[in-house]
Parts: sequence; C-alpha cells; structure tokens
Amino acid sequence: MDDRTAALTTLLADALWEAADLETRRLLVENVDVGGYVGVDADEAGEVDCTLLAAIDEAWAAASDGHFGFSAQEALLSSVMDEGFTGNDTWRQFGRAVGWVQGREWIDDDDVTYDASAPKGHLPYVPGASTVVNTGRIYEGFVRFYAKVASCHE
Repeated sequence: MDDRTAALTTLLADALWEAADLETRRLLVENVDVGGYVGVDADEAGEVDCTLLAAIDEAWAAASDGHFGFSAQEALLSSVMDEGFTGNDTWRQFGRAVGWVQGREWIDDDDVTYDASAPKGHLPYVPGASTVVNTGRIYEGFVRFYAKVASCHE
C-alpha cells in the first residue's frame, strides 16, 4: 500500500463511497495540479504518478471486488474502442457504459451514484477531479488520463 492512500483504503473498507471518491480526487489533484483551475486539466492528466494510480486502483478494486477502479474503467473503455467508435463518440459511449452520460449529457457531481449498485466502473468519478469538464476539453483529458493508466500497466 502507498502511504498516500491510507485514508482512501480506510474509507473504502467502510464502504464510504462518496468520501472515498472525494479523497481520490484530492489525491489526484494534489499529485498533478500546477495552478489555474483547481483540478486535473487536460495538460496535467497524463502526468499522474503511476505508483499513486496503482495504489488508488488497487484500493478501489479490492473494496468492490473489481466493480470499481481504474482497471474496471479501462476494461470498459477497451470494449468500447473494440466496437469501432471514433473520436468523441468513443468517450460518450464510454461515459454511458460507466453511467457518466445520460442521453447526450455528462452527469453533474450531484448525479453520481455512491453505492455498490452503480454501474461497473462508475467510481471513482474521474470527471469530478477534472477541470476539463468546465473548460470544454473533456475528451482530451480522458485521452491523456486513460493513456497514462494504460502505460502504467505496461
């Protein structure tokens, strides 16, 4: 376990999903945010430390029997990409798969489901850590973030 994720692990062990999501956001922002908007923007998304990503992912996966975490999200993203979606449609379809898109709209932080009934990969809620939702660079942020997740698994 990475010492930075001790509080996260405790929250997840107690199934405090919302608090754990907020702690995940705090860890990501603390790791890479260099200023401007508070959050992880598209330029910072690919800079998250692999050790931290792995520790966060392991904590979420262990607490949810693999239902949540970056690995669960990455598997769903891979399935969407295998279906041949291109460009922004890939990300919108991925968002639907994890429950972050309803219709054609991305959900707000208030619409996140913080319990085990949420769709596979719904948590942690990556857009919540990101300023790209507000700046209109959401897809670019996703490309960089999930490319980093994938490269950390290599």
